[in-house]
Amino acid sequence: MTYDLVALVDGRPSSKDVLAGLMAAGEDLGVRAVSEGAVIQLCDEENNPLVSMEAPQLVQVPGEVERMLGVGIGPIQTPVWWIEVRASATQGARELAERYVDTLTTRLGGRVWSPEGAGEVRLPSTADGE
Repeated sequence: MTYDLVALVDGRPSSKDVLAGLMAAGEDLGVRAVSEGAVIQLCDEENNPLVSMEAPQLVQVPGEVERMLGVGIGPIQTPVWWIEVRASATQGARELAERYVDTLTTRLGGRVWSPEGAGEVRLPSTADGE
């Protein structure tokens, strides 16, 4: 079963932010773009996708994030950048996805939504020393 996350970041992710997230997820992984670049995938040594990240989408409508993710998320200030991340069922993929979104939200500000805990939002960890 896949594991989905949504990073809600305060600033527009630059290519440097995306690269930092990819490096934090795993330096030894392959990277490929699919769907004409709308999705970036981190892949194992056999080129099997482990984590897929969709292109950031700007949400400007007040209340739209809460409508999409549920009222449990609480109020989210707009505008906000919405980045969907999906980890495959492969062992370790979930942790890769979490490192990616934690890096983005640490660099840009924001929060991470996951389906666990009835839509609770978790703040990025700072255990990696950043």
